[in-house]
Amino acid sequence: MTSSKMTKKNQNYGELVLPGLFILIAVIALWDTTNMMDSDSYVFPRAIAIAMIILNLLLIARKLLNLTNDKEQTRTVGASTFRRVALIIGMLISCMIMPYLGFLLSGIITFIFLMIISMYDEWTIKNKIIYPSTALITVIGFYLLFSKILLVPLPTGVFFD
Repeated sequence: MTSSKMTKKNQNYGELVLPGLFILIAVIALWDTTNMMDSDSYVFPRAIAIAMIILNLLLIARKLLNLTNDKEQTRTVGASTFRRVALIIGMLISCMIMPYLGFLLSGIITFIFLMIISMYDEWTIKNKIIYPSTALITVIGFYLLFSKILLVPLPTGVFFD
C-alpha cells in the first residue's frame, strides 16, 4: 500500500472537529461579552476569542489543503497516555495550589513540572540549564505583564499575604 493511500485511509478527522469545537467556544465567548458594559472588561476576552477563531480557522485550512508533512504526523508515535494524563493533573494541581502559593510561585512550579513530564528529548547539561531558565523568564515575564502593565489582580497566596 502506498503512503498516499495510507494517509487517505488513516485521516484523523479530529483535526477538523476539535478546531471547529474551539471556534464554537470562541463564538460563545464573543457573544457572552456583548453583555459587558465596561470596555476594560470585554477587550481581553474578545481579543482571545478572535485569536482563537483565526488560529483554528488556519488549522482547518491547513488540514483541508493537506499542508502537513509525514514527519509531523509521525511525531506522536512515542506519545503516552501517562504523559497526557499527568499534564492534565499538573494543571489541575496548579489551580488548586495557586490560592495558597500565589500566581508567581505556583506558575514556576507548574511550568517546571509540566516541562519535565512533557520532555521527550534527553536531558543534556545544556537542556538542564536552558529549559528551567526559560521557565523562570516566561513565568516572571507573564507575571510582570499582567500585574504591573495590564494591572490584572493576580492571586498572591495566603502564605504571602
